[in-house]
Amino acid sequence: MEDFEDRKNELESDTLEPETTTASQPETSDGGEGHATHDARIAELTDRWKRAMAEAENARKRAEAARIEGRDHGIALTIEALAPGFDALALGIEAARSGPDAKDKRVAQHLEGLERIRSCFDTAMKALDVRIIAPDDAAFDPAHHEAIDTQVREGVEAGRVLVLHRPGYAIGRRLIRPARVTVSAAPEPREG
Repeated sequence: MEDFEDRKNELESDTLEPETTTASQPETSDGGEGHATHDARIAELTDRWKRAMAEAENARKRAEAARIEGRDHGIALTIEALAPGFDALALGIEAARSGPDAKDKRVAQHLEGLERIRSCFDTAMKALDVRIIAPDDAAFDPAHHEAIDTQVREGVEAGRVLVLHRPGYAIGRRLIRPARVTVSAAPEPREG
């Protein structure tokens, strides 16, 4: 910022002096050298002005990029802190759906409330441009998935996501947390 202020002050101090030729001062016959000097000075000042404008635009772009990076960093920290709560909510919903009392009216009402809460969280994450990484029969991607187990499964090619244990989250190109998955493995070769 100081560099910009120094350049601004320098440009302000380099203003052109108005011509002081009056009727009582005869023009010199310098062959137009005075005019050429002024043209050169104008060209120099114009170039310096254009450079200062370009520097200001670049500074604006850097500030905008830093603002976006700061926003994304803050969102990432928040989602990372809330992720265990999201996980617990998902486990609670799954337990309510598969429990022996799933048909009970009171359990069904609680389940509906839990699903609404999850829907609100999902809507908020979309509004913040947070992507939920929940692969379903997708190829294993080490950039977004963390393999915690492998299984051999007939008819499934190696390197496919079989089970999602915990969803991951990302914002832009920033990975907040990888999805934890079980991945299909190639069958061991038979000896024989």
